[in-house]
Amino acid sequence: MPFVQKLLGILPERTPLPRPRAGETGLAIAWSVAGPLAVAYMAIAIAAAWPGAQAAASGAATSGAGSTTADGSLLAASVWLGLSVPAWLMMWSAERAPAIGLPRMPPRHLLAATCAVFCLAEAPAFVASVVFELTRSHSNTLAAYSANGSGSTFLGDVATSAAAGISEEIVVLVLPALAAWRIGQALTGARQRRYGLLVLVVVLTGARLSYHLEHGLAAAPLVPWAIVSVLLYLRSRAVLPLMLAHAGYDVLLAVVNRITPAYGLAVSVTMFAVVTAVALVTALGLAPGTGQRVTAA
Repeated sequence: MPFVQKLLGILPERTPLPRPRAGETGLAIAWSVAGPLAVAYMAIAIAAAWPGAQAAASGAATSGAGSTTADGSLLAASVWLGLSVPAWLMMWSAERAPAIGLPRMPPRHLLAATCAVFCLAEAPAFVASVVFELTRSHSNTLAAYSANGSGSTFLGDVATSAAAGISEEIVVLVLPALAAWRIGQALTGARQRRYGLLVLVVVLTGARLSYHLEHGLAAAPLVPWAIVSVLLYLRSRAVLPLMLAHAGYDVLLAVVNRITPAYGLAVSVTMFAVVTAVALVTALGLAPGTGQRVTAA
């Protein structure tokens, strides 16, 4: 589709993976720290989601996943960032910036790419979620197997949104994709590379969805978003647009979830449509022109 191609063209163009700044020993040390931190992150996130996933699987998710205090949300955000960011920085000590998702991008191009990601990944996820909610409202069975998720104060939701946008992309995109790219450099067969790419997309998508299973069937609208996020990162090797779009989307949902009970779903959808239109205009208006394509450093 030409429209999608235009938005994809706003993203940075991926360049060959740069050589590490550290030798084999430095890389081994970096991974020996970053790897366990990422594993701990996934273990804690999945463990926290497990009770909700069990309730949803048993058809007892009608009442949702409960609520979280502001202090609890801030603590969770601190844990996520405390595990993911040090892992990212550790890899930065051994790898060059473009290898860990940080190509050189002028601020206006970063904003354009963020808005493009929002339109390509987050906006379709919202549409899928609205369709799911409308369907669930007419199906007791579907409602029983899908939770509404936890709630908190607005400040708590903003904190967890920002933390999720940063930490998730590090753990389920940057680190595993980097490991796969390094392994892929040793593969010479085209078929091996194609199969490896397919496996990587499936694994990264599954990793992102694993800690959203507390929502039960309500996690289904997240599947396209998870897949598109992986594909966008593999295409561009730029993580900041994904982080900002993810965090912005979650903050916007925090607002939507407070407007909907008071004013109805139609008002919330209209508000989201306006935000998406602004993002689209911004993306196209700030898009790099001919000869100005953003490339990795």
